[in-house]
Amino acid sequence: MEKTINSKLLRWYKKNKRDLPWRKLKKNSLPNPYYVFISEYMLQQTTVSTVNKRFEEFINNWPTINDLAKTSEEKILIFWSGLGYYSRARNLLKAAIIIQKNFKGIIPDHYDNLIILPGIGDYTAKAILGIAYNKPTMPVDANIERIIARIFALNSLIKKKILDRSEKFISKKSSTNLIQAFMDFGSIICTPRNPNCTNCFIKDFCTSYKKNIQNDIPQKLKLKLKKKKRYSRAYIFFNEKNEILVRKRHSVGMLASMLEVPNDNWVLSKKNLVKDKLAHKLKNKFISKGSIKYSFNHFDLETEVFFTKVNKSLFTNHIWIKKNNLNKSGLPTIMKKIVKIAI
Repeated sequence: MEKTINSKLLRWYKKNKRDLPWRKLKKNSLPNPYYVFISEYMLQQTTVSTVNKRFEEFINNWPTINDLAKTSEEKILIFWSGLGYYSRARNLLKAAIIIQKNFKGIIPDHYDNLIILPGIGDYTAKAILGIAYNKPTMPVDANIERIIARIFALNSLIKKKILDRSEKFISKKSSTNLIQAFMDFGSIICTPRNPNCTNCFIKDFCTSYKKNIQNDIPQKLKLKLKKKKRYSRAYIFFNEKNEILVRKRHSVGMLASMLEVPNDNWVLSKKNLVKDKLAHKLKNKFISKGSIKYSFNHFDLETEVFFTKVNKSLFTNHIWIKKNNLNKSGLPTIMKKIVKIAI
């Protein structure tokens, strides 16, 4: 059965594969390992459509692993603005430096060498091996997990069963195409909600379809956890040259080393807010511009935004960004939204 499904998926993929920039083939009919490497980091917790828009810009900035290894953390964090989960950018840079130093700038083609790199887990290591080097393996992402769970009517909470079943689909000769065929099939046909079973060419092998439970598979544990809420106040210093004062965040914690506008520490209760030192020293009166709510993965942040006009000469050792350059500044999305509500 597995071989038949693989054959059908490969034929379908040949005609229906998504046109994605990191899939461009070299003379050996395989994608550039560096492109696969970059795309896998960018795709962690980010949609294909979002990465698709940013990938070529990344490659234009850093065409090779050696170019990337030479860049600064600040530059890659500026580029990463809007993609979220900034630890991925830091890990990517660290991995590039290791690859340049220990592997002569060549993306490793062995699992043991990949798995030790910052930001690479079992799935990413297998994806790079299978897609970039056509090694016989099967990385199980959300799409592949869903397809296998439906074929065998498995509860997706039982990860080991899905991983065991996935190994039966490993191809010895067509790994790169088969892995991507599974991914595209899960994105186009075997979708999370309302799968397109009418046009599914492997439904005769699908236990969930036969039992009419395809919409209930995979089952997911529903946890209704109320997000914590944090509070802050942000202060927009706007000078006579239409510039906004910014500074660097601490090197650890949320949005580490990113640029920010002055703001109070994020606390669980409004009564615990302590006015930012820079805002506290300034004698100017701040005008309230309302508040903004922003949702992070584990908590929601509510920020009251204040605005004041200042003379640039009073802040000689500070960083200023032109109002018109905000989108290119590297400010994280939350800070851009704060500035937008103030100006």
